[in-house]
Amino acid sequence: MNSTDSHFLIQSQYLMDYDHLHENTTQTNQVYASIIIPVYNQEKNIPYLLEKIKEILTATIQTYEVIVVNDGSYDNTLSILINQHKFNPHLRVFSYAENRGKGFAVKIGVSKSRGSVILFIDGDLNVSPDKILDYLNEVKDNDIVIASKRHALSKVTIPTSRNFLSRTFNLLVRLSTGINIKDTQSGLKAGNGDSLRKIFSVMLVKRYAFDVELLSIATMLKLRIKEMPVDIKLSNKFFYVDEIMRMLLDLASISYRLKIKKWYQKQLSSEPKEV
Repeated sequence: MNSTDSHFLIQSQYLMDYDHLHENTTQTNQVYASIIIPVYNQEKNIPYLLEKIKEILTATIQTYEVIVVNDGSYDNTLSILINQHKFNPHLRVFSYAENRGKGFAVKIGVSKSRGSVILFIDGDLNVSPDKILDYLNEVKDNDIVIASKRHALSKVTIPTSRNFLSRTFNLLVRLSTGINIKDTQSGLKAGNGDSLRKIFSVMLVKRYAFDVELLSIATMLKLRIKEMPVDIKLSNKFFYVDEIMRMLLDLASISYRLKIKKWYQKQLSSEPKEV
């Protein structure tokens, strides 16, 4: 076990790897695509999402893996994943007991990935998986491709209150980090596997603002980022004051590490050249 695995075992309160449950798991050191799905209480949605991804990728990509990270669900999500895992050689399941946040779950998935290309998508079906192949193909000409609600070809259903919060947050992101991206938060992104593993290795944000941290570092590294259309339906979710404050605090911390402390620059410049 390397140092990264050890860190996650401690931080995630015993990270469980269910690859041993069947003998047909893809054993190659590398696959073309790694699809990462963070889930929290998604017993109703995860079976359809897994079947849809299998339908799309099996016909077009020979080597791929689907990594589902169960972020402390307390419904039947984990039981469903274990059952599906037994019969799906492409599926890998990681789980831990305590809910730590989507950013933490995605980071675990990225650290375990073997793909030349990595894509991560929310597990709640707010974002349609129909275009994932387009995103994977676009990585050939770009370092990172991201879903954008502001793209002219996007199909967006969003309550007025969430639209206001989204636009306000994006304005704050631009002012505090300097990144010129219209939408950082939509839950579908893909990128070069090595680049994403390098970026996630120094990321610290565990919850909603992890996308901002990812794109801030990518912009700092002068990576090519492309915004793409997305089909997205957002519910009238109520954000608690402490959630909003945590996002703002995370945003301030990202800006401090990026612009004042130059923390990301120092961390990445100290890495071995081959990473």
